Amino acid sequence: MRQADYYVENPLAPHRTTGQIARVGTAVGYLYNERLDDVFAMGLTAAAGHRWGRLALEAEYTYLQYQVAGPSTVRLGHGNRLGAIARFDVLRLDSTIVGDNSLFAIYVEGGAGVAWNSWYTPGNSEPMRIVPSDSKRVEALTGFGIMIDHRLQEPIGFPHRIAWFLGWRVGMSPHEAEPASICRGVECRPAPAMPQDRFVDRSMLFQSSLMFTW
Repeated sequence: MRQADYYVENPLAPHRTTGQIARVGTAVGYLYNERLDDVFAMGLTAAAGHRWGRLALEAEYTYLQYQVAGPSTVRLGHGNRLGAIARFDVLRLDSTIVGDNSLFAIYVEGGAGVAWNSWYTPGNSEPMRIVPSDSKRVEALTGFGIMIDHRLQEPIGFPHRIAWFLGWRVGMSPHEAEPASICRGVECRPAPAMPQDRFVDRSMLFQSSLMFTW
């Protein structure tokens, strides 16, 4: 659709939210049920796709660094995540409530993806710890959040809308008794088998991102 088709004279006019989208932002949170204690995760996320009114479909990539939860800065590993996400605005407040050219929405989302986790062995100066084997997992994804979407009243190029997202994302994958080692420096020995006392491994990430529509 041409940029001229998005020109509006009235800042309270109804919103047209169809178009291609790109999104970039940050993600922070925790991984649960790993061989380690709860792992703090922090990284970047990028996505691209299309939106049709209230519905949006995206392909998303996330890179995460893992470290010990708490004040420690010891790095435990890193992860890559690739997924497909469907998002739907279940509630919208238009410009007559939010303000000129702005739109507020509460959304829900769901999808599926693949997560690759890689773990580092501790250095000679670090305490001995369990090091899980590198893994590849299929994840089910679900989440919710809020969006503040602003329309450029007279768009002259890329983009014609800019939105800010705040959301929570939960990833769930079948629990597997993955092998692990107890390591310090180059010295490692096999770790005891992990008990089969759970069925699902989880991650929970808080996401903040900007989305551009054109």
